[in-house]
Amino acid sequence: MITMSSEKTKVVGIDLGTTFSAIAHINEDTNKAEIITSPEQDRITPSVVLIENENDIIVGEIAKHNAVAEPNKVVEFVKRQMGKPKEDKKDGQGNVVAKGWCFEHGGKKYSAQEISAFVLKKLKNDAEARMGTTITDAVITCPAYFGDPERAATKEAGIIAGFNVLAVIDEPVAAALSYGLDKLEKDQNVFVFDLGGGTFDVVILEIKQGKIREVVVNGDHLLGGKDWDDEIIRYVAKIFKEKYGSDPLDDLSSYQDLQLRAIKAKEELSKREKAKIMCVHAGNTLMAELTREKFEEITKSLVNRCKVLCEIVLSDANMSWQNIGTILLVGGSTRMPMIRNMITEISGKTPTDELNPDECVALGAAWHAAILSIPGGNIPGEIVKRLAGVEVQKVASHNLGIIALDGEGNERNFLMIPRFTPLPFEKKDIFKTLTDNQGSVLLRIMEGGIMGEDDTCDPLDCTMIAKGSIRDIPPSPKGSSIEVAYKYNDMGILEVHGVHLPSKKEVVIKVEHTGGLTDQEIKTASANIEKATITS
Repeated sequence: MITMSSEKTKVVGIDLGTTFSAIAHINEDTNKAEIITSPEQDRITPSVVLIENENDIIVGEIAKHNAVAEPNKVVEFVKRQMGKPKEDKKDGQGNVVAKGWCFEHGGKKYSAQEISAFVLKKLKNDAEARMGTTITDAVITCPAYFGDPERAATKEAGIIAGFNVLAVIDEPVAAALSYGLDKLEKDQNVFVFDLGGGTFDVVILEIKQGKIREVVVNGDHLLGGKDWDDEIIRYVAKIFKEKYGSDPLDDLSSYQDLQLRAIKAKEELSKREKAKIMCVHAGNTLMAELTREKFEEITKSLVNRCKVLCEIVLSDANMSWQNIGTILLVGGSTRMPMIRNMITEISGKTPTDELNPDECVALGAAWHAAILSIPGGNIPGEIVKRLAGVEVQKVASHNLGIIALDGEGNERNFLMIPRFTPLPFEKKDIFKTLTDNQGSVLLRIMEGGIMGEDDTCDPLDCTMIAKGSIRDIPPSPKGSSIEVAYKYNDMGILEVHGVHLPSKKEVVIKVEHTGGLTDQEIKTASANIEKATITS
């Protein structure tokens, strides 16, 4: 029996991954970040959930391997669904404007946040059992190119799991912190190539005087190791169908079994030149051979997608490879030789071998949690000294603008905060009323779009994230000044202040994204997870 200490609490860092997750802390005896292992001594936990019923949840290896026998109870790769509502969102004409997602089992619908919360709760329970203390405060990581809804959903998952989420930080930033606080003393540009199980990020970080700043962020959260698995699955299934006339992908159990074998073959091909893959379906068994050369051939288009994104990021940063001091490879999928070879070929540089791609994000998140906990925290003096002066600065990942009429009377989205702008950031601009005695002014806050040379774009290429009106404006002439101020802080909260200058009538719009759940839904999910038994 383990007794929880009521006096001492720990802060942790969590890598909530598509395929695997990990939790870490700062060891106060060694002053180092360390992975907190599970009771089974596992350092990483599969992000796979098996739902027997709403009170009996299995997370991890057993869930992953039972997917073969019970595919309708198992949910994987849920990270790709973060930020989506449970149901499709429709406009007034019934058109779907936002595709929903949920996992249905036993007559209940589970959101992506709830499924992710099961994984986080398992990590929390395991860490508390291992450390013998209550754990509440956590920093959770997400892909750098996640938008605000996905980030908010990640935070909601943490809250449902019982965490006080100190911050949701980008995985590449966490990797840089893990790379070494001592190395941050050297001013340089760091290129982070983060290819995980289901998401892909490329980020250029500027390290200057202990400050980490995201210069350029780009990514594809629908590209990851799973796509390499799928190519192997399709390759073997095609051979099977040609030989036996039936398709193993038509049967869920056969498909899941082949998926597990494809993952194992992918891992083998990182160490060997060929791998055997068995496929069993409809009473027939095939033993297929896949060489590394053939594997690289059938996944060439995926590698090219990675390569193109690297080139786009360098171009957006106005840099060449000569401007890059260090290349960090993050995520288990970077173990594939084809990835390392591609990076070495296009950059002319050798990526560092100093990071464990599976663990570095969780370790860096633990360092960030320690940084945030210094004021009034329970952090030993040696660690405080080591972290002194280290600062992480975010950038806006999307353009932010406002709708107004251009000189020809057309609605345009006028840029207020460009993407890649370091945060926090403020900007003011003056707009004009359209008519005499205009009684109200509508402010529509837009996100996204590709700006033209005049710093405007078509509103149809953007997403409206908020709106508000200045009301009860007293009579005033056409062309009266409207001052609009955007304040975007480093926690991802945008505040828009609009003022009709002649009358001082104003409106304040606070844009704080949610991940799709209401406060009541979060409370209900939190209560439900406390009643559930979560095992491995």
